[in-house]
Amino acid sequence: MSPAVAETRMPNGTEVAAVWQLGSWQVDASTGEIRGEAGAARLEPKLLDLLRLLIEADGAVVSQAQLLQQLWPDVIVGEDTVARAVSRLRRALGDSARDAQYIETLPKRGYRLISPVRLIEATSSVDGSAAVQPDAPGAPVVPGITRRPGVWLAVGLGVVLAIVIGLAIYGGDPVTESGPTGGAESELLARADDHYGQYHYADNEAALQLYERVLVLRPSHPPALAGLANALVQKAMRWPDGGSGEREFRQLGEALKAGHLREPANARLLARAKGLALQALEQDPDSTIALRAFGLAASAQGDFDAALAAYRHALTVDPDAWGVLINLADVLEITGHPEQALPVFEAAFAAMERAYAREPARIRGWDAALGVLIGDRHWQRGDGLQAEAWYRRVLRIAPLHPAATRALAGVLQVQGDAAGAAQLCASLDSTESADCPPGQ
Repeated sequence: MSPAVAETRMPNGTEVAAVWQLGSWQVDASTGEIRGEAGAARLEPKLLDLLRLLIEADGAVVSQAQLLQQLWPDVIVGEDTVARAVSRLRRALGDSARDAQYIETLPKRGYRLISPVRLIEATSSVDGSAAVQPDAPGAPVVPGITRRPGVWLAVGLGVVLAIVIGLAIYGGDPVTESGPTGGAESELLARADDHYGQYHYADNEAALQLYERVLVLRPSHPPALAGLANALVQKAMRWPDGGSGEREFRQLGEALKAGHLREPANARLLARAKGLALQALEQDPDSTIALRAFGLAASAQGDFDAALAAYRHALTVDPDAWGVLINLADVLEITGHPEQALPVFEAAFAAMERAYAREPARIRGWDAALGVLIGDRHWQRGDGLQAEAWYRRVLRIAPLHPAATRALAGVLQVQGDAAGAAQLCASLDSTESADCPPGQ
């Protein structure tokens, strides 16, 4: 084994963060940044993982099966997934298959790194078996998620993932990840995303038409494929009576229990949605929006194992995906594991706080609702101090939030602070002050 590989592990097996000289490139494994004569760029996480595996192979051939097992564990992807990833890595390095300087293809055998590699710098890092800490200091650990070299894995907890749709907890992301390059397609996609995010029947119908128009212009565009899939599932699940108002479901568990998703018309919508999501994944197996769309469609069909695999993969691409964390925590509760769900809800809240400056329109409102839910869960567990802390935390980011105000007033009332409870209730207007404190 060459020093470039051997020195990336301490004697006790602990991983180290390395900076390698790879041909004319410097590769920083801790940041994914590559620097060379052509400038600097940042490799996406999956490509960095691929490059690291090739470096660690120390010039040996790595088969397609090995790469699939290491990079896409428990995920069903197309046969050309590895080839596309290698092609993207080559483009990043300025390499080509025809005149390879870095990565050589050996037909029917696999790939190997042919450029000399030299270790420039190595610093001790966390043991690969340790629990993952989200990037922000002090963020809670998510149960069942661990890190190994360059790869995030969501470890099975004997549970499945489900989607929470609507105002109850989380309505799902607008799907734009890296929209069309401009012009009419970009505007149509942005409008479709906006309509989809309103969660009203008429808006969802408008979103369906707009996503279809984008696909006329760009038939294989993953964000539009995923968006159309999401809107189809929302139509089948949320408004089984065509928006008549007779029935409306805001959570997948409720819709599955009602049984209407098995009705032929809705089953056809779900089948098409899953097919669209698969098309998006064929274009980009690491697209988080496509993985979420596939998970949504699979969950609505009751195929929770497939949804679990999709969300595991999504977390390897974006471990700070707060929507996925919320969905995971929800299903932990549904499957009878509330003690595991609570810290995951808290991790999702922390991720939302970190992302708020970048995406306030998406997060505003959902963060407060999630904070109230977390406070409620602590209260149900008999932890009044934590419940009070969470309700106050919500009121710091959303002053006079009705649900948080009433809940905090209820806590104070039980704790014997009737004056404090009354003062809180007086801050609400007449339309919101009913049943404040709760039960009074």
